[in-house]
Amino acid sequence: MRYTRIFLINPSYKGARVKVVFSAGLGYITEALKTAGFEYDVLDMSLGYPYKILKKKIAEFNPDLIGVSMMTYRYKDTYNLIAKMKGDFPEAKIVTGGPHISLFREKVLEECPYIDFGVVLEGEETIIELCKGEPLNSIKGLLYRDRSRVVYNGDKPFIKNLDSIPFPKYEKFELDKSFNKRINALPIVSSRGCPFNCIYCPVKSSIGEVFRARSPENILQELTYWYERGYRIFSFADDNFTLLKGRVYKICELIKKAGFRDLRLSCDNGIRADKVDRTLLEAMKNVGFYRIALGVEAGNDKVLKALNKQEKIETIKRVIQDACSLGYEVDLFFLVGSPQEEWADLEDSFNIASQNCGVSYFYNIIPFPNTELFFWIEKYGRFLRNPEDYLNEYPVLDNKPLFETPQMPYNLRKKALRKAFLISRRTMRQSWQRRLSKLGFWAKLFSFIYTTKFVQDVLLRISILRKVIYKLAYTFMS
Repeated sequence: MRYTRIFLINPSYKGARVKVVFSAGLGYITEALKTAGFEYDVLDMSLGYPYKILKKKIAEFNPDLIGVSMMTYRYKDTYNLIAKMKGDFPEAKIVTGGPHISLFREKVLEECPYIDFGVVLEGEETIIELCKGEPLNSIKGLLYRDRSRVVYNGDKPFIKNLDSIPFPKYEKFELDKSFNKRINALPIVSSRGCPFNCIYCPVKSSIGEVFRARSPENILQELTYWYERGYRIFSFADDNFTLLKGRVYKICELIKKAGFRDLRLSCDNGIRADKVDRTLLEAMKNVGFYRIALGVEAGNDKVLKALNKQEKIETIKRVIQDACSLGYEVDLFFLVGSPQEEWADLEDSFNIASQNCGVSYFYNIIPFPNTELFFWIEKYGRFLRNPEDYLNEYPVLDNKPLFETPQMPYNLRKKALRKAFLISRRTMRQSWQRRLSKLGFWAKLFSFIYTTKFVQDVLLRISILRKVIYKLAYTFMS
């Protein structure tokens, strides 16, 4: 069956402490549909749209295929959303894509009988073949139903030449509601894939192990497109932006030649310390990079080795020092309760975090199914919560241990998470004070209030209040 009118949805994720990341993936899908000549429309429900608005939009557009991007966080809410749409629009087929479907595959369609198709990993080619009406059993990367059976045709080969994919222009997205040009960063995805095998990470299941990168010239085209439309703040959303240093040098060279002014560039998704050095950081700083994030994860080589991070703590410390001395805002990501980690190991993490010049974030390590960490816990540790429950809640920032080990039982984990989150709040407070330094006393007061447990754990889960707080903060900064 051929599908000619496709309605795409980015669901809302209620209760999140921060706004869900803008869906660049849906942006790529819309460009693929537009290029292939299909009619489409989009609704980003994370902007606060209730179901009655979604229902009205679908009725007006009258699609024959509805596409839903799915994260694992609160996935049961998305299942319920899909069930409601199927009840109201039984003739329309529903296709899902995104990290959740790529990680769990057949299980998603088995759990939610209202989903007709699933697109695994890269979706640009698979969705077009589906819409063109190609035989279902011939479409790689597609999950579908054959009577009572869920069938998967196997992975589609990765797109090697990413320059062949049009970058997102978000023509039917409400960008003015999603981004304030003065304060929000527009995401740029310059590469795909992760060749590393950290035991806790599900990324390779959702984007693949094969690293593929867009050319510097292609990235400059995207930056130029948005620059001409008034955008100046960009965040490279890659998992491995600096993996190929020569490519980054070339990107910097092209940005400099283009004569862009007032650019603010960041790598907020985290880069590897062993794939950057002071010289590269200087080149990046000279063209507008002002913030980087580093996935530190642990404070010593013992735990890094247990995580199969393939980095040395000496390298990580050196890059933190270099970046801070060059004037970067440096965000650090740490895990709490990793395999073989003891309290003394955590103290090493706490020491590094406390000396940082940016925000040091600590995360409750999440055991994802089909990762080495998950299997390790089954063998050497003990689950404290059902994976189905914690995956639906995704308690990455909650003080609720999900498993325990001989080195760190439940009570010690609770203590560790409490102390870790206190350090996160302290470094966040210091960071905001620096950003708002021109306000003097008011900078200290706002920073203190903003980083209290009540604001971070309660108010920031309420979307309207979160928007007000963020707008107020960035108004002071501008």
